[in-house]
Amino acid sequence: VPDTVVLANTGVCLENVEEQLCIADGCVTATTFKKDGVFANFVDQARVAKFMEKVRHIRQ
Repeated sequence: VPDTVVLANTGVCLENVEEQLCIADGCVTATTFKKDGVFANFVDQARVAKFMEKVRHIRQ
C-alpha cells in the first residue's frame, strides 16, 4: 500500500536491524534494549546507544 509506514516488530536486534530496515521504515524493539537482553531487566543505556549508532549508520 503506497504511503503506508511499515514497522518491523518482534525480534529486531543489533545483528539483524540492517536487514530489517531494508524492508521496513522503522522498528519496534524492547528486549534488545534491556540489560543482558532479558525483558524483565531495566533498559541498558549502552545497548541503546550501540543499537542507535548502527541505525544512524544504516540510514546515512
